[in-house]
Amino acid sequence: MPIVSVRAAIYLRVSLDQTGEGLAVERQREDCEQIAQTRGWTVVETYTDNSISAFDKVKNRPAYDRMVDDYRAGRFNALITWDLDRLTRQPRQLEDWIDAAESQGLRLVTANGEADLQTDGGRMYARIKAAVARAEMERKGARQSRAQQQRAAKGRPPRGIRATGYTLDGELIPDEAKAVQDVYRAFANGSSLKAIAAALSGAEPAIRAVGDRTLVQDLPKTVPALPSRSGRAWNPTSVIAILRNPRYAGWSMLAGEVVRDSTGKPIRGQWEPIVSDSLWLEVQRRLDDPARKTNRAGTDRRHLGSGLFLCGICDARVRTHGPRYRCAGHIMRVRSPIDAMVLEYIEGMLARPDLADLLVKEDEEQIATLNGQLQAQRDRVERAKFDYKRELIDGALYFEIRREAEEQIAQLDAQRMALTTGAAASAILLAPSPVEAFRQADLASRRSIIDLLCEVRLMPSPRGYKAFNPQSVMITPK
Repeated sequence: MPIVSVRAAIYLRVSLDQTGEGLAVERQREDCEQIAQTRGWTVVETYTDNSISAFDKVKNRPAYDRMVDDYRAGRFNALITWDLDRLTRQPRQLEDWIDAAESQGLRLVTANGEADLQTDGGRMYARIKAAVARAEMERKGARQSRAQQQRAAKGRPPRGIRATGYTLDGELIPDEAKAVQDVYRAFANGSSLKAIAAALSGAEPAIRAVGDRTLVQDLPKTVPALPSRSGRAWNPTSVIAILRNPRYAGWSMLAGEVVRDSTGKPIRGQWEPIVSDSLWLEVQRRLDDPARKTNRAGTDRRHLGSGLFLCGICDARVRTHGPRYRCAGHIMRVRSPIDAMVLEYIEGMLARPDLADLLVKEDEEQIATLNGQLQAQRDRVERAKFDYKRELIDGALYFEIRREAEEQIAQLDAQRMALTTGAAASAILLAPSPVEAFRQADLASRRSIIDLLCEVRLMPSPRGYKAFNPQSVMITPK
């Protein structure tokens, strides 16, 4: 009778638990190789998974999956592992290996000597151990879930993977926190998710020539490059994960939702917020806006006035043709001096101290209510200042009143501006310097502001007149 050679595979898995039980991968390897040497088996392959749980039935274990495929292909007929829970904690997977041992003669042994699936006693032990291990992991999962709920209820930072901008303890990481702020502001200013992701990934504006045209991908100028935690390039989905996270506004969260107390009031986290409530809410409104295009590939405008400025003859929206604006049969105008004139006009409008009053056109009753609330908060600050100077209140109380009032003023200002502006324009108009915010904004945001503030009509240039004629550009405030 011919002797069948035993071709053994070794499976190693690094433990996720820091238990101090000596389960380092090299120790596992040495013990398993010793088993093979003692039994005279030839090791044909060693499969290793690093820091991957054997309990999660949906998680991919690359080395384990490759080992299963190799066994089915007949590459080995014996399997050595340090312990059964290194191999699997899933009863269903264990039964597959037991079937292989019973019906196909697979020799499966453990280096610690606790199980040998070639015997009925070994198979019974393996089944009991797998069931106990699964029950222990389920209890552990329930305890961890309850602990996370308790942490969230107390406003403490969640454990696990850290959020961009924070350490695991909830402390700010300045450069990352600044990048998160810039992401929120860029999106509120009208930047697309794709453009923000490209800027975070360090992309330069893409420039390509098409005939006599130059097409420039307009990336947010204020969003710096920032390596992702995973090391992979940013994409729209990872940007949305930041924009949807209430933790950045200082709200305690669990499973992606804001945690509330017994009265239904949101719980504040015990960490410093990176963005204001008003900015976070503005971003949520824009994300939820059904009018927002979620797939703009190839459709973004690449010039300031294309599809925005009007033909002075027929009122159609002009298009671009090389370096010119064009309306078929009516006008053909060089873009650059027109754009410069419009930008200068807009910056003049943005520099006006009464800009917000100029925009009030609708919802007069609601706006009047907001104006009254704004004035009440400003009066509150003045009264506190007066009381502080007269030593009727101490400095701590004065600054607390001032902080609360300023937060209210910021929120009321945002509500008032939102009645007459879209999300892209609000952040620019509410900036400390609207002119500077406009200059730093991307193309979509600048177009939004132009559309909000004025109407631009282009008249034909007189025949034979080559110099730019400012009177042929009619800018009418809205």
